[in-house]
Amino acid sequence: MAAAGTMSTAAFLPSTAPHQRHTVQLRSTLLSKKAHEFNQSERVAHTLASSHNIIFLFLWDIYSSLIVYVTLLTSTESIVGLILTVGATLLAYYLQPNYNVASDSGYYVDWNGELPSVLLSFAVVTPLSQSIAMGYQRREVALKALATYRAAIINLYVAHASWDWTEYSKGKGRRGCVEHEEEQRQCIDGNNIQEVKKNGDDTDNDAHEQMKQQSPRSTSTTSSTPKPIDWLDHSDTTLRHLIHLSDSLCQYLTLPTATRARHRVTNKGRSEADIILSTGQQIFTSSTVGRTVAMSGLTEALKYRGLPGNEAARMRQWEHTATLAMEELRIVKEYRTLQGLRVFGRLFSLFLPPFYATSYVQVAIDTGSLSLGIALGVMTSIALTGLFECVRQLEDPFVSHVTLDGIDVREELVVLAYKELMVARAMVFPTAGDFELTVRGEEEGI
Repeated sequence: MAAAGTMSTAAFLPSTAPHQRHTVQLRSTLLSKKAHEFNQSERVAHTLASSHNIIFLFLWDIYSSLIVYVTLLTSTESIVGLILTVGATLLAYYLQPNYNVASDSGYYVDWNGELPSVLLSFAVVTPLSQSIAMGYQRREVALKALATYRAAIINLYVAHASWDWTEYSKGKGRRGCVEHEEEQRQCIDGNNIQEVKKNGDDTDNDAHEQMKQQSPRSTSTTSSTPKPIDWLDHSDTTLRHLIHLSDSLCQYLTLPTATRARHRVTNKGRSEADIILSTGQQIFTSSTVGRTVAMSGLTEALKYRGLPGNEAARMRQWEHTATLAMEELRIVKEYRTLQGLRVFGRLFSLFLPPFYATSYVQVAIDTGSLSLGIALGVMTSIALTGLFECVRQLEDPFVSHVTLDGIDVREELVVLAYKELMVARAMVFPTAGDFELTVRGEEEGI
């Protein structure tokens, strides 16, 4: 009975530290409110998606496919290839040899312009299909790296904002951390000494005398109340670094492409590539790597205040994971699939369909319809140039503003990552005020 009574009483105790009960209650209230809103939105979404009949969906999909092909897969190569194919077909039709052979039913044309299709499949279809497969694989690698990066920065923020290093009756952890008066005095004195030396006095004794005169504190040794560490300020500083890190990464990934054939073999293309690549290197090395080093310093600050080594090692692991994901994204951005396959696909998808003009003429002769022969040539040309356009668009998966299957980097790194970090901040500090992304020093360029 006593054991049962003990278990009964323990069941009603909160599963958290006493000083966090109010915070946990606020988090539960916020999550319940959000869940109620999400349930209503979910019902509206399901109702909207199930309100269409099959015939309407079929027509809607066909119309959408045509719009996508015309607006995104039709390029300059498509128009030029179409003109060349139609022109070559008309030329071959009207200049064909007129070999009329007599038969019981009259005369027929003894001429065969059919060409083997093995060249078409070997020279165009195979390289294009392989290039599409490699480009799609690179896109999947980039998506995985983005997911890894976002997961790492969320865990980093939660660790900096909420991880504690205390146990019941063994210390207060974060709550027990205060600003050391001696450290503050040393910082103030050191800054004053540096300021005096900048003014032209290099003598240490004179610097100390001037420092004592300028110091706002009195010479008395009266003790003051220790100032608690502002952990909200620490977490907001971490949050600013993570947001600026994501913004810089987005700027780097959305730079124009600088690895096409024209950027390798022409002087103007090489000059353009040098400008784009140097800009990308500045963004990546200065902003991205610089913010990573700043995050490392914030982890050291937690270790100084008492964070155990094993938990610091886990935070270091997330820093490494985020850095590795950024490097993977950089590799995908700066390096491409085989340039030879792309050149092969571009040239033969443009010039090979006109070469098969005699095959289209043969279809026109056999069916007695020139329009059918021209239509076959047009379909062949736009199909091959459309495949090549798919290859071209998949080469740089980060330019989603000009492609349909590209990765929306701004949505992933600027919009969604920011929202996730703001939700994490609201969970950890439910009573905190609005978050300020820019502080005074950053606005003045300090």
